[in-house]
Amino acid sequence: MSIPEYDEWLADPTPERLSTIVSALEPTINSEVYRYTGPKPLLRSKAKSLSVKAIKSFDPTRGANLRSWVVTQLQPLSRYGQKLRPVHASEAAIRQAAELDRVQRELTDEMEREPTVEELSDHIGISPKRIKKLRESIKPSLTEGALTESTDEQVGALPGVIEPDRLNLAEEVIYESLTQRDRQIYDWKAGRHGKAQLPNHVIAKRLGVTPALVSQRSSQIAQQIRSVYDRGLV
Repeated sequence: MSIPEYDEWLADPTPERLSTIVSALEPTINSEVYRYTGPKPLLRSKAKSLSVKAIKSFDPTRGANLRSWVVTQLQPLSRYGQKLRPVHASEAAIRQAAELDRVQRELTDEMEREPTVEELSDHIGISPKRIKKLRESIKPSLTEGALTESTDEQVGALPGVIEPDRLNLAEEVIYESLTQRDRQIYDWKAGRHGKAQLPNHVIAKRLGVTPALVSQRSSQIAQQIRSVYDRGLV
């Protein structure tokens, strides 16, 4: 069975139209989540993320229909379900992670590049192995306060986490539509995809643009994500 929303997206590949395809596929996505893992919200978000990638890689000339292709691409959910276990960070680990984040920002600003794990270890006084473990166990998150305009002292001018499941998908949809430069701005502003959060002037220097442009683009990206989220497109 064809999906009209897919044809509309091919004709006009906007984030909003991509979101409507995901919405049309939601019964299929939810069915696969239940089949592999039960009703786990975190894996529903992962399932939608995988579905976005499946939609973008779908080749209708190969004979398969879109729903079947998406079902095939959701098979990794079984592996994710096995790995998903509650992780409780200790208060000491949370404090160390906060200190690590603070020192990393200061050194990045001072050296105008991201510090190495060894440099961080020397400044904080914990082993490189411990730093890597902290980074794996305590991921950066977007806060509600990050919705406001940022200064060079504030990083992360992107939407806050209200409903992680839907907001993560909104971010995924918009991220897929960004230019390479805007993806770099997004990653450095929000601390995503293994990047450290950086202030506007450092991002601007790295990209060869003005801090004002970085502030403007990060604000526009935030508005795009918020629009997709608020309009219930995911």
